[in-house]
Amino acid sequence: MSHVPTDETARPEAPAVTGWPDFLVIGAPKSGTTSLYHYLRQHPDIFLSPTRKEGRFFSDIWKGEVYWPKFYHFDAPTSAADYQALFAERRNEARTGDVSPDYLSYADIAAPQALELCGPQTRIIAILRNPVDRAWSHYLQNVRRDAEFLSFARTLELEAERKAAHWGFQWLYTDTGRYAGKLAPWLDRFDHTLVLLQNELDQDAAGTMRRIFDFLEIDPDAPVSLQQRFNTGGIPAAKLPILEGAYDHRSDESFEALHAELVAPVTGVSSASTADGVYPPPGTAPVQVPPMDAATRAMLDARFAPEIEVLEALLGRSLDIWRPA
Repeated sequence: MSHVPTDETARPEAPAVTGWPDFLVIGAPKSGTTSLYHYLRQHPDIFLSPTRKEGRFFSDIWKGEVYWPKFYHFDAPTSAADYQALFAERRNEARTGDVSPDYLSYADIAAPQALELCGPQTRIIAILRNPVDRAWSHYLQNVRRDAEFLSFARTLELEAERKAAHWGFQWLYTDTGRYAGKLAPWLDRFDHTLVLLQNELDQDAAGTMRRIFDFLEIDPDAPVSLQQRFNTGGIPAAKLPILEGAYDHRSDESFEALHAELVAPVTGVSSASTADGVYPPPGTAPVQVPPMDAATRAMLDARFAPEIEVLEALLGRSLDIWRPA
């Protein structure tokens, strides 16, 4: 879905350099945003912060009202000046962007703030993934990063409780995939929006990037290397017991306590050390992507079926590619 003027004779001048980005990639998490960040950075007319992929400003998560386990570092600005410093090295690039999946997860907060601070001309890009696959991928990422110690089934049982306790979107595996309600605040406020599917990036990366560049009104044929995918999923075999529920009987214990016992003595690391909160560092251990339990997948397919119908109506396109065969 794209809302953008199509008069090719009316392309605007490059915007003046300001402290705010003129386009946002708002998510969804685990839907290809990290790959988009690396692809977009290659375009000579685009500036993205080399310091940190995600600005994480408009969602207000930096204000500390969202629970984040203390050991799972999630770097965020502490002020507008701190955020704008991410763009201080911009020179003459036509577009400046921020790729922050939390903006979709906290759309009710992020969309009105982005409108106020960046302006209605700001271009909004979303990339979405089958919500069942997205949930499983996000869960596996957390297990790999020592940020989840419970089985997937147990996390689904606890999700409503976690949400009520204001846990970060990183641990709300199904809620984060309820796209229609999270897209609406953006579509209601911004005329220039582009909604893509991860399937499109997977099947035709070059064509998808040309669509994005054209949407941003920059050279759509600029050479971009698209061979590598970034932040792909998988877990090492040593973490398979978590998937099997080895610690489900301890679900009432805090993440901090489990981490202090199960992780810190083994790794010698007590918190994340990278600006993007990638904990632990990827390492070299081989990883695998175990299949989701068939009964759990069937349950989630049924749960998301009405959500997908609402999203189809909102976007005006079929999402049959997400439905079970």
